[in-house]
Amino acid sequence: MSKRYEITALCGMGLGTSSLARMAIMDFVSKNKISANVTVADIGMIKGLKSDIILTTKSMESHIPPHIYETAKVVFVTNLIKKDEINNSLIAIFKEWGVLV
Repeated sequence: MSKRYEITALCGMGLGTSSLARMAIMDFVSKNKISANVTVADIGMIKGLKSDIILTTKSMESHIPPHIYETAKVVFVTNLIKKDEINNSLIAIFKEWGVLV
């Protein structure tokens, strides 16, 4: 049985932008047959996140506590609504982990 990945789209308020990113991430995992639970979060939820991948913007970097980097791959994109940038970031991660070739 393959691993089920936890992926979080993180933005300041956890509403519109992260929801759009969530849809793009869900399309990506579906097309690549990757088992994943895709959620959204706002910056106030960051301390309690248990994710394999956190996708966010560079503007959120200063809000991410150091312990998050120990358990999650944090990916910074320039814009959470750019589907190509999200896809390219996820391709790189899943290739690095040996999930995609």
